[in-house]
Amino acid sequence: MSSKKVLELTKEIVGEDAVKIVDYLRDKPNISEFKIAEKTKTEIHEVRNILYRLHNHNLATYIKKKDRQKGWYISYWTFNKRRVRELTDSLKTQKLEKYKYRLSVEEANKNNFFMCSNACIRLDFQSATEHDFKCPECGNLLNQMDNMKTIEFLKVKIKELASA
Repeated sequence: MSSKKVLELTKEIVGEDAVKIVDYLRDKPNISEFKIAEKTKTEIHEVRNILYRLHNHNLATYIKKKDRQKGWYISYWTFNKRRVRELTDSLKTQKLEKYKYRLSVEEANKNNFFMCSNACIRLDFQSATEHDFKCPECGNLLNQMDNMKTIEFLKVKIKELASA
C-alpha cells in the first residue's frame, strides 16, 4: 500500500497528530519512544499518547526492555503494516453501510425533510411537526426541502466506494 494511503488511513482512524509518528516509524522496527520523540520533535508524553492510540487499533506493537543503567522500562515500537489493509477494508465496509442506510432513509422520505432558512437544522416530517415547523434553534419557519441532490450524492459515493 502506498505511503500516502497509509498516512490517510492513520489520519482518519487515529488522528492528524499521529501522521508524523507513523511516517517516521513506518519502515523502522523496534524504535525507542524517546528516539521517536526526538526525531519527530514531539514531546514524549504526546508520542506515548499517539503510540498507545495506534496500539489500540493494532497499528503499532511494542516490546518493553529494562534500561540497565537507569532501571526503568523503555518501549520499542514497530508499525504493523499488515493491519493497514484490514483497517482499510473495514473502514470501507463501514462507510458503505452508513451511506446505504442514509440513502434508504433519504429515499423513503423523499421531499419530507424540512430545513431552517438559516440552515441551523434539518428535520424529517415527524420531527418538524413536533416543533410546529419552527426551528428549535432560532425559531424561524422550516421550509420543505428537495433532497434529490442528497440522494444523487449518496448514490455517487456508494458507487465510488464499491468500485474502489
